[in-house]
Amino acid sequence: MSEVCKLLTWICGFIIASAIAQLISLLPWSFLVIGVAAVITYLQGKTSDSKLLQVVAIGLAFGWCKCYFAG
Repeated sequence: MSEVCKLLTWICGFIIASAIAQLISLLPWSFLVIGVAAVITYLQGKTSDSKLLQVVAIGLAFGWCKCYFAG
């Protein structure tokens, strides 16, 4: 896979994860749900050496923070 395709895949993964986190942030206890999902996804990406899973975990955290702090 070319570097451009990898970058586009990571960008799409980040945007989709961020949007999902923003939807989940409407639920009660969303910080716990997003936190656990982000940690598990990041650790799974770290052990399997998958940058996409790590980017998705960062997107989840970013999306929740964006809704929580920015409104």
